[in-house]
Amino acid sequence: AALGYNIAQNLFISTNNLLVEGISDLVYLQVMSSVLEAEGRTGLSDDITIVPTGGLEKVATFISLLRGNELNIACLLDSFSDQKGRQKLENMIQQKLVKEKQVRFAHEFVEGFSRADIEDLFQPDEYLKIFMAAFPEYEKVTLADQSDDPLPIISRINDAIGMPRFNHYRPANWLAKEGVSAAFFAAETLDAFEVVFKEVNSLLQPND
Repeated sequence: AALGYNIAQNLFISTNNLLVEGISDLVYLQVMSSVLEAEGRTGLSDDITIVPTGGLEKVATFISLLRGNELNIACLLDSFSDQKGRQKLENMIQQKLVKEKQVRFAHEFVEGFSRADIEDLFQPDEYLKIFMAAFPEYEKVTLADQSDDPLPIISRINDAIGMPRFNHYRPANWLAKEGVSAAFFAAETLDAFEVVFKEVNSLLQPND
């Protein structure tokens, strides 16, 4: 019953649905779509609903609920950090709950990364600026130098502040409330998000 209630709270669906892991993903996508559209560029199509699932472990449950209703489903997920998550995806594909081509990962849109989160679509100094604004209690955060295989920005910040995990929603919430324009972002950031939106639009509207 508790699981059903939790799902019901998130189940704002339409014909075309993009499943993401968390609320912060939804906020970033909404903000950046608006920013790009204000510049006359491609954002997320208006008929696509972003559905936060509450984590990778619940993606399969959402897909199971939605798949029998003639709905279009795509996923935009953070890269897997362990074999368990990878196995869950493979099981969903094998069970034909979702087509492999309908699942996209953040690292596919970030050059040079084998593992990434949606926050890595921002330039590192850019996301750090957002983080610092959302967490004024940290006077200064210095990130360690990147290796040949860069770590996700969230992992780098966790290491810098000595915490296993910070509240990912706070930076997203700050960005949404600040109402920034395209001038706030680097060209690389705008380009990266536009590529994401074009890909998602194509996945969910293949006949357009």
